[in-house]
Amino acid sequence: MKKLWLLLFLLPTLGMAQTTLTEGKIFYDISYPNLSPVMRRNEHMLPHDASLYFKNNLTRLEMGIGGMGKNSTIYNRETKVTTILLNIKGRKFALVQTDSQMTEVKKQMNPDTTTYKFSVLLKDEYKTIAERKCRKALVYKVAGKDTLINECWFTNELPPYNTENDPNFKLIDGFLMQYTIQENGMTMVMKVKMVLPVPIENSLFEIPSTYQKVNEEELNRLLMVIQGGDSGY
Repeated sequence: MKKLWLLLFLLPTLGMAQTTLTEGKIFYDISYPNLSPVMRRNEHMLPHDASLYFKNNLTRLEMGIGGMGKNSTIYNRETKVTTILLNIKGRKFALVQTDSQMTEVKKQMNPDTTTYKFSVLLKDEYKTIAERKCRKALVYKVAGKDTLINECWFTNELPPYNTENDPNFKLIDGFLMQYTIQENGMTMVMKVKMVLPVPIENSLFEIPSTYQKVNEEELNRLLMVIQGGDSGY
């Protein structure tokens, strides 16, 4: 479960840029190609689909958590504030963080002090994903003599929501339609299966009155209680 929470928090923060399409919904398929035997037995606890709502400077990424509930991440590019909504076993919490606070959270959850250098190689290879023309890119993540190569596919037909604020992908000028997140030996592949240009309600980017606002310390304590099966908090 610790790796699950790590992946959820380390998903690229969603931003916004000007383009012709400024409102709609995107559907993802999620797969895990290299799970260990132990994690494979618990794969049902991992999310296998996600939805991204976007409207002007606002985005909301929703992801299920294996029958336990749902995680939603709202990002306001104008104010640079992230709101994480967690609905776990019927208990609802909201955590509001600035960009700098989110950076610290990620450091605490993944205390990697290695200095990385990034570069991107654009390939003259193209394919269609969810009716969008995509180009192949290789992202090189280098630390000393070690190099990690991440293959991804991006399109210029959508804003760069999932690239401009992520150090792994910010050198790509476009929206990632298929990409890989690798953390602590776990590989998570995100692939868009549908893009719908539909109107989105403003309420999707607000904190519902049924959610309890908490800080990071309170949220960590609540998650430990819930995972321990104690409902007395």
